[in-house]
Amino acid sequence: MNESLVQDSERTLTPDPIVRNEALWALAYFAVYMFYLVHSLEGEFLHWISLVTIPIACVYIRRSISSSPHRIREILNSFGIDRSTLRNGLGWAAPIGLLLCGLQFFLSRNSDRILELILSGKALYLFPLSLLLMLFLAGSTEEFFFRGFLQTRLQALFSSKVVAVVITSVLFGLYHVPYAYLNARWPSHGDFTQALWLACAQGIPMGLILGTVYVRTNNNLLASILIHSLVNSLPAMLSIKFGNAGT
Repeated sequence: MNESLVQDSERTLTPDPIVRNEALWALAYFAVYMFYLVHSLEGEFLHWISLVTIPIACVYIRRSISSSPHRIREILNSFGIDRSTLRNGLGWAAPIGLLLCGLQFFLSRNSDRILELILSGKALYLFPLSLLLMLFLAGSTEEFFFRGFLQTRLQALFSSKVVAVVITSVLFGLYHVPYAYLNARWPSHGDFTQALWLACAQGIPMGLILGTVYVRTNNNLLASILIHSLVNSLPAMLSIKFGNAGT
């Protein structure tokens, strides 16, 4: 095997002590954020504050206190945003995203409405628009927090990619419980047991897929963002309305 590839693999598996020390901060913030969500569901745009801005600020403050390197480029690298890896896995991330998107169509309770958009031809412009929106909303914010913030640091803490993927996936499922319970658009609205089951049944498998992609692409956040956005785009088409005419 090429010596440079061996060295690169060893470097990838070597836990970063700086990132490892931030793991407890990340878990503590997740607990506080979940407490907040239970009392007040927030919209997609606020996710840019709670799931992106505050985690970056936490890492910056933590590194400033410990006199660790805290330039913005180094911080973003620790979230999976690194110019040297941004193309990793994109060639197969898109097909995986489209495959999951198709699978979701057959499993969705709104498949009849989605099929109507497809047959009418409206999906030709609604799907690209929906994908664009998802790239700037949940696809980016949730991946930044769960894969970039939590999984990266749990991987360093436990020195195990598998453990990090599993724990982050469970947390990803639990994160959706308040929405499944409190949001009237969810079929589990008002039923905590059903909300817990539905959120975890959807969130954990998806988290395992996204977490594995993140690992396989050498922590390229863009790959998991692309897949997440593609999966969300199909149902999101139903929320796009123009004027009073709807979709």
